[in-house]
Amino acid sequence: MTNTEIIKQWFTNKNEYLIWRTAWKAEYAELTKNIREYKLERRINPDPTMKAHAQYQCFALRAEATKALELRKRSKEEAQRQYLANRSAQTSPCPAGCSLP
Repeated sequence: MTNTEIIKQWFTNKNEYLIWRTAWKAEYAELTKNIREYKLERRINPDPTMKAHAQYQCFALRAEATKALELRKRSKEEAQRQYLANRSAQTSPCPAGCSLP
């Protein structure tokens, strides 16, 4: 399974979250590497058409990177929510289904 396929899935526990986060980091690193390469191409290429193409690619990849960072932010929130739900379930004074007076 590729990193992109892993990222398209969501996680339901800590181990899945850690796998998801590792895949996200690899995808984000690749994305930032591509942005740096296009920025370098834009600076060193004398052809205006190629500069424009590199500028467009930088713009598109930066937008994608912004979306990736937002996804990472939401994943952190979801992981925290799952952690707190699991923690409160483990520290509940009575088993599920019982009611306290």
